[in-house]
Amino acid sequence: MERRMLGVFSAISFVVEMRKGVFGVFFSLYLKEEIAASFTQVGIIWTLIFVVSALFQTLWGWTSDRIGQRRLFLVVGEGIPGIVFLLIPRITDIYTLSLTLIVLQACWSMAAPVWKALIAEHSLPTERGTLMGKITTFGGVGTIIGYYIVGGLISQYGYAYLFYFCSLCMLSAALIALYIDEPEGLQPVRNNLLSAEQFKAFYTVHRHFTVYTLFIFLTSFAFAMIERFISIYVRELGGSIQEVSYVFILADGIATLSMIPMGKLSDKIGRVRMLQVSVAVRTVAVLIFAVSPIWWYLFLAVAVEGIGWSGYCVSSFAVLSSLTPREMRGTYMGIHSMIFTISQGGSSVGGPIADHFDLKNLFYSSFALCALVAFGFIGWLKSNREAIDESDN
Repeated sequence: MERRMLGVFSAISFVVEMRKGVFGVFFSLYLKEEIAASFTQVGIIWTLIFVVSALFQTLWGWTSDRIGQRRLFLVVGEGIPGIVFLLIPRITDIYTLSLTLIVLQACWSMAAPVWKALIAEHSLPTERGTLMGKITTFGGVGTIIGYYIVGGLISQYGYAYLFYFCSLCMLSAALIALYIDEPEGLQPVRNNLLSAEQFKAFYTVHRHFTVYTLFIFLTSFAFAMIERFISIYVRELGGSIQEVSYVFILADGIATLSMIPMGKLSDKIGRVRMLQVSVAVRTVAVLIFAVSPIWWYLFLAVAVEGIGWSGYCVSSFAVLSSLTPREMRGTYMGIHSMIFTISQGGSSVGGPIADHFDLKNLFYSSFALCALVAFGFIGWLKSNREAIDESDN
């Protein structure tokens, strides 16, 4: 990858992950403490947001392949929500807020499949682990800075500044995306969206992509059961708003520091082996969350999760890139992103568990599912390691 393009991707990662990080952590608290939503309502709202995103991601990925354009989708996907977010603090009704975010998610979903496709098309298979490590490191730094800034802003001025800050990040990302070069040789593809031939390909020539995406779905669903409730969990265990930000600063700090070494290690020992180890480490992290008796014990949990997530991030993308055909990469990345996004609906299962029992039981339930899925995923990766490593995509 050219140095200039690496700089552009890194800058976008910085502001996008800054926005994603603070919104993911503090929006759940906003719903509980400002809107007075139940755990079930929090889970349902997140699920609706993710489902809408999932439904549109495949469409946007296919559209980008069909017109032979990538950059436009990033600019529009970040720019329009960035403007609307300035108005969200005025919305106090939970149903109106939910509807607004659902509509915005249709725009946000434009960026996800195109972002992955652009990185893959500007890089070689042998360097993707290292490159993703570098790009994601900048995202991690942005997230850490965002936690510190927004934690302070909310403590002093209120939750409205969460949305103002997110707006600034999205508008910045849209402007930076204008400097991305379209991939050389990218031509419009006239394939229909999910034709009969493509469905057949999912269980024939591209069956590894299909099974891999299924395991990513199950793994992500198990973690999603607790992910949107961690900030509330910190509060329940005695932490303040500022201490919530400290927990997540440590989590992303460790993940960020680990990202480049993990990327290089992934290229050295192999993307498959790195992914196997990372899935196991993240499963252990969920157990540590569950057994923590007081909020500051969560520092250990997020430290382990940070290490596991960094390895998971770089290796899972490297494996995915190897399993997607270049001529249909936008479509396949869109399908994968759609399935991954649907998996975030795990929060709609986690919410009722927390309401009917408590957050402790929710974390134990998540661990049980994580362990079961990890056993199957690690075994499948071992059986198909040779086919994945020999791919030229």
